[in-house]
Amino acid sequence: MIRFLLVLTFFSTQAIAFVPTIESLFRHGSNPDVTANGVTFTMAVKKLNASGEGEAGTEKAEDFYRIFLTRGTGDSIKLAQARYSDSTFSETSLVHKIYYPGFSPYTLKPAVEQMEKGIFYALVHSLGYNNGSHMVNYLKTLGVPVKLNNDLINREKIDYLASYKRYLLTINQNRAAKKTESNPLRPEDAAARDRVEAVMNESMYVDTKQVRLSKEEGDMAWLVDAGPFSSVFAYNSRDVMKVLFKSAAGEIEIVCRNYGLLNGTHRFPKTILIRDFSGDSYQIEVTDLRHYNEREEDIVRRLKKWDQILKGKESSLPRPDFLL
Repeated sequence: MIRFLLVLTFFSTQAIAFVPTIESLFRHGSNPDVTANGVTFTMAVKKLNASGEGEAGTEKAEDFYRIFLTRGTGDSIKLAQARYSDSTFSETSLVHKIYYPGFSPYTLKPAVEQMEKGIFYALVHSLGYNNGSHMVNYLKTLGVPVKLNNDLINREKIDYLASYKRYLLTINQNRAAKKTESNPLRPEDAAARDRVEAVMNESMYVDTKQVRLSKEEGDMAWLVDAGPFSSVFAYNSRDVMKVLFKSAAGEIEIVCRNYGLLNGTHRFPKTILIRDFSGDSYQIEVTDLRHYNEREEDIVRRLKKWDQILKGKESSLPRPDFLL
């Protein structure tokens, strides 16, 4: 069993190292696995004018948000978003809330007024949970020709590995079986052996030619080109640097900068720049990131508390188009 796991790990590492998939890139390989079911982002959002992104004096307005995600069943999460009037994020500054008990890649329809939100929250999900499947599934609803890893996996290679696993189990349980059992990765027939070697030297995933290694602003980077969708990832850390989606309604571009360990272990962009379909630009400063385990009763308690606070004062001021 140990030998099988070593072989599988070796070939999987080769596949990821040389032919990353879109889903695996949005997994953010430099981050540890997220075992907690809850994640919260605290953000300050500024609208910028046309004089230049991030330059002094460009602030027009500023909003403050917290986004709460809790893993649900399957592809869905419980998503809550709270808006505050100032940076204290206190109960008295709460002005708006929204809640989705089952937010999935299919919640936001592929309509013009929801595409920007869909791309942004797919990225938030990816960054928070190290999971690229939400992004891939949402892009599929928009007609982008992308596939999940499960749809790209080299089935013939997997079959050979499964046969080898059975072979190892058999000979480990009965050493005498090694004389009668044939190693499926080393068949006696020369043609069959050449075929096995050729398959085992292939990538674990079918190469869609949508990811390539190139240079971006002088640095090596993974570039994704999938029709109307493109993105850029840092070569070593695989941090997402840029996401661009083009539609008949316009383009949404998201640029992630200043990655750091906001919670001590999890790399996350401290600055996110967004240009929406209408050409408006925004700067998001992520000031806090938390992972934690949350129970259903904790969510209910929070929502009831918000409802009490917001009685008679909930804000109807417009929010940026990429926010719920």
